[in-house]
Amino acid sequence: MTEPPGFCIRPATREDLERLIELATEMVVHSISPFREVGFEQVREYRRSDLRSLEDALDLAHTGIFVAEDSGGALAGHVIAMAGQRDSSTGEGQGWVFDLSIRGDCWGRGLGRALMKTAEEFVRGRGYRYLGLGVTVSNQRALRFYREMGYLEERVQMVKKL
Repeated sequence: MTEPPGFCIRPATREDLERLIELATEMVVHSISPFREVGFEQVREYRRSDLRSLEDALDLAHTGIFVAEDSGGALAGHVIAMAGQRDSSTGEGQGWVFDLSIRGDCWGRGLGRALMKTAEEFVRGRGYRYLGLGVTVSNQRALRFYREMGYLEERVQMVKKL
């Protein structure tokens, strides 16, 4: 995988987790559905709590957590992918991207594409032919990005406020 100029992509270590969690917590606001009546702080706290389990996941062979650092060593982005997930309809094994976060000032520099290619290589290297992900429909920038990378809409999740 060719890294964008000025960035280094590598597997995450335990020392990276706090920075990774903070970046994911900061960027999760772009994934909040407009249908949900939840405040930013509540969403951030949930995200922070949810990602605390990453420390256990680092040692699992089916988990690929990769970080990108800028030339100054600051965290610029990350991707969290897991191989061995099951498609809910067919039961076929596949990989799943649980999070892709890029620092705002690094958008548009090829870093998201490079991290996704790294996740694809990780999942393919474990024998899987598919990599899935979820994206909020209101996040048009992300939808365009994934479509440009060749991802197709396979299912639609629907909600109704009761």
